[in-house]
Amino acid sequence: MKPVIHILDSHSANQISAGEVVERPASVVKELVENSLDAGAKRIDITIEGNGVPLIQVRDDGSGIGLADLPLAVIRHATSKITHIEDLDQLQTLGFRGEALPSIASVSHLEILSRPADEIVGLCFTLNGGEQGQFKEIGCPVGTTVTVRDLFYNTPARLKFLKSTPTEFGLISDTVGRIALAHPSIAFSLTHPHQAVLQTSGRGDFRETIGAILGQAIARQLIPINAQHKNWRLEGYISPPNLVRSSKQAQFFMINGRIIRSPILSRALSEGYQTFIPTKVHPIVVLHISVPPSEYDVNVHPTKMDVRFKEEQGLTQFIQEAVYNTLIDSKPLPSFQTKPSVSPISKVSLTPLNPLRSESSPRLAYSNTYNQPQIKFAYQPSLHHKKPDSTMPPLKVSEPLVSQKEEQTELTIGHLDIPKGLDTQDSSPAQLKVQSSDPLSYVWPLSQLFNTYILATDGKVLYMIDQHAAHERINYERLLKEFEQAEKPSQALLIPIPMEFTLQEEQVLIENLWILNEMGFILEQFGPRTYLLRGVPVQTGSFQADHLLRQFIEEVLLKNSPPTFEKMLEEWIYLLACKESIKAQDSLNLFEMEQLVTNLNQTQNPYTCPHGRPTMVTMTRSELEKRFYRT
Repeated sequence: MKPVIHILDSHSANQISAGEVVERPASVVKELVENSLDAGAKRIDITIEGNGVPLIQVRDDGSGIGLADLPLAVIRHATSKITHIEDLDQLQTLGFRGEALPSIASVSHLEILSRPADEIVGLCFTLNGGEQGQFKEIGCPVGTTVTVRDLFYNTPARLKFLKSTPTEFGLISDTVGRIALAHPSIAFSLTHPHQAVLQTSGRGDFRETIGAILGQAIARQLIPINAQHKNWRLEGYISPPNLVRSSKQAQFFMINGRIIRSPILSRALSEGYQTFIPTKVHPIVVLHISVPPSEYDVNVHPTKMDVRFKEEQGLTQFIQEAVYNTLIDSKPLPSFQTKPSVSPISKVSLTPLNPLRSESSPRLAYSNTYNQPQIKFAYQPSLHHKKPDSTMPPLKVSEPLVSQKEEQTELTIGHLDIPKGLDTQDSSPAQLKVQSSDPLSYVWPLSQLFNTYILATDGKVLYMIDQHAAHERINYERLLKEFEQAEKPSQALLIPIPMEFTLQEEQVLIENLWILNEMGFILEQFGPRTYLLRGVPVQTGSFQADHLLRQFIEEVLLKNSPPTFEKMLEEWIYLLACKESIKAQDSLNLFEMEQLVTNLNQTQNPYTCPHGRPTMVTMTRSELEKRFYRT
């Protein structure tokens, strides 16, 4: 029988391998710039023609490549970065596979000019389609210049899949911008074709670099973040809650100088912003993460963009809490004139030749001092809930029996705690003062507007408070505290509620039964796909627990991802807090407004409701006078 398996020739293998590393012109730029960074360059100039196919040129002032090393640089798996596989545990460079240059050379006309500092003349090495290269001596400055022409000339099928010139160059500019953000101490320039599109100073000023990439207006609004825990260090800038985007395109994550994409870090960021911004919008962040090389793996994909972490849960918790506490400390009070920026962003907005001036304000200046924050939440359930054994006995309930249909006490503003010594007959703004540095410490209400908003002031600023959002925040933190302090999670129903599920819903129910038990739901199988709801969480109040349970099942099916105890508890508390809060169009008297403002000031985060909407906006005297043209 004639053999049907054969070994591909090296040329074909290189072209196939190039498809993993060289996806499009932006991939070539990324690989060449990372080589320049590994060579210790302090200045990197990138020149692009068209969509990157006609010409890509990357020039640096790095260490250069010697005569003995230059022929080896274009051979697959030839690298100066590692010697043994164990070296990956201490990897300090961006490249290490030895695939970039040979992959690029196999699908282009490649020219490399290089001169080390200890050589008098440089070398020019040219290759066409990965074939045998040619050498010649040439005069050139110290460093390396790599020129890629006619990309994909011998693989026309790949050219068909490239997008338009603006789209491809947009991807290139996005890639260069991200790398520049990862290395503010290195000067970058991007030219296309003779216009300087991007230029950074390389002075190491992080905010200045952000201004060059994202624009000065955005850079000025960002909040610095610095945190350290164990061997992990987090530094960078995050946006205030009123500065958001409709996509995650303006989120930049770097680990040890390497730009990465990570659903894990993105999820940790979202958790940190939870209750600060509404759902379906995303903050602008530029975050540098320093982690020991042995605690993460970049050898997941040839592009080295995807990363796996050894301690995913601990790292995400660290980032989540650092972001949360930074936002709390920033006291995000939106101005009356401030409008949340929720515009779509398709690519990084590049501001050519306009580097941001250094800020003189200590609050805005970037600091290399890393202070470990006191990280804590209003409520923190166990962060390490483990799924119990499937034979776990049902929870025993000794609470008094209540009926799910039983009428509950009407929920009004009376749920707010009244400070001691304050009564309805004698209340004044002075009595509302609280020993706190929060903005609401010396605020007293003036009136109610549209039966929805409370107008209040501290004598200098006018506060417009959304009464529903404010009460929702108060109830949310109160319910979390009650759940934390509750000795028993469940109360039995006087009349069990039968619930019937589909086959798919039943499987989800069985898989997550332990979470439901932890929350306080008690279920007993009653027949084929039928269960009796015998117990509900203690804090359920008048909320229909069977409706909540069914909604939970539907959410799990919709998201197609396993929920956690913490997430489900938060979602449940959100629903209860909203249900128990005063609504728009509810009329309040002055004393009830005073109670609301006082209790809002005592919450950990008085600035947003649990869903991320602002509880208040402010108008200063100067803003008001501008409206009347008094200034």
